[in-house]
Amino acid sequence: MTETTASVVVLGAGAAGLSAALWCASLGLRVEVFEERAHSGGQLHEIPLPIENVPGLLRVSGTALHETLRAQVEALGVPVHVGVRATLRARTLSVDTSDGRTIHPDVVVLATGVRRRALGVDGESRWHGRGLLHNAGSDPSRFAGQRVVIVGGGDDALEHARMLAPHAASVTLVHRGRTYSARESMRAPVLADTRIERRMGAVVSAMEGDDRLRAILIREGEREARVALDVLLVCIGPEPASGVPGVSTDARGYVRVDRLQRTSREGVLAVGDVCSPEAPTLATAMGQGAIAAKTVVAGLTRWTHEGPRIDRLRVQNLTLPARIGAYEYERAITQTLVFDLTFELDAGEAAPTDSLLRTIDYASVAARIEALLGEQHFNLVETVADVAATQLLSHFGARAVTVRVTKPGVPREGASASVEVERRRG
Repeated sequence: MTETTASVVVLGAGAAGLSAALWCASLGLRVEVFEERAHSGGQLHEIPLPIENVPGLLRVSGTALHETLRAQVEALGVPVHVGVRATLRARTLSVDTSDGRTIHPDVVVLATGVRRRALGVDGESRWHGRGLLHNAGSDPSRFAGQRVVIVGGGDDALEHARMLAPHAASVTLVHRGRTYSARESMRAPVLADTRIERRMGAVVSAMEGDDRLRAILIREGEREARVALDVLLVCIGPEPASGVPGVSTDARGYVRVDRLQRTSREGVLAVGDVCSPEAPTLATAMGQGAIAAKTVVAGLTRWTHEGPRIDRLRVQNLTLPARIGAYEYERAITQTLVFDLTFELDAGEAAPTDSLLRTIDYASVAARIEALLGEQHFNLVETVADVAATQLLSHFGARAVTVRVTKPGVPREGASASVEVERRRG
């Protein structure tokens, strides 16, 4: 494996990644960009209508904007590697690439964006690209004469319905809620369009087909109906493409950053949708690229406080249901576990900006453990404590995590059994 060195490695070549690369290069930094997909541009290729809300640009297509950004970056001599998977090892601040390189940059910028959420219906992945799509592309005429069903209630779903209604044989908009979450400017044209059938309070419960998807089952309350189709567009929003061990995220998986785009790992910054659940826009993505570059040039990516100031954050008496026990009769019942947690961290670093960067989101802790307990049956509280401590240390930016798990009613009513596990970094 070849080892190389670069000042900045950018992971992701969408609008945020290209903006970060452009700014870094213009400020004199050596930059390389890696994109796992076969082309750069990310979601810019998935915007079906002209973009009207990028400041300073009038009705630009996503594809045209990408081409401009890519040309600007390459004009500064920045290599953009597409079709290459790059894996960040946060502990050592190194990047392994699928073409056999190991890179040791000074800074890594996460610009991995988001991916489309799935419905979670059995066999769903089987139909991807064979009747099931997440985006219609920029040519709605290719859906002429086809029966299209769109699932979702946000901007993306309603924008697709509006775009395809003049071309498709039929458009059915399926939404689990009773109201749409899309902006009024998106809702009004769809609500007024008689070509669009709207099915509210409905969820997709099953899919049918042979070599391609042919129909779905829709459940509306107690009723279930079969809907034949040619195309199913799943537009139910994104989820962050994060999942880097050692880099802290919130309960939904979005990377936590401060006002300088710094993550919980020194030398790792994040920009764009992967860290912007509140404002996932092009303007935000490109602006954060500039902030990240300025942060690197100013040398502010590494914490400069003198020595660790250990603070302890405790979460006590967190009570959650679990399937726990080695005996057969215990497998059929849900029992109660009580968690007492201690996180060692430097919360003082959060104080100047009131940032959660170096402290802990309590709701995220509870959600993380609840998800863990819902995944499987555990025989022993020792196993629960061990797995919980390991996962919490990996997920949050703490120096150490101590998990104490208590199981009431052992060995008899009024008694309890408990175990304590500690995990530390390094």
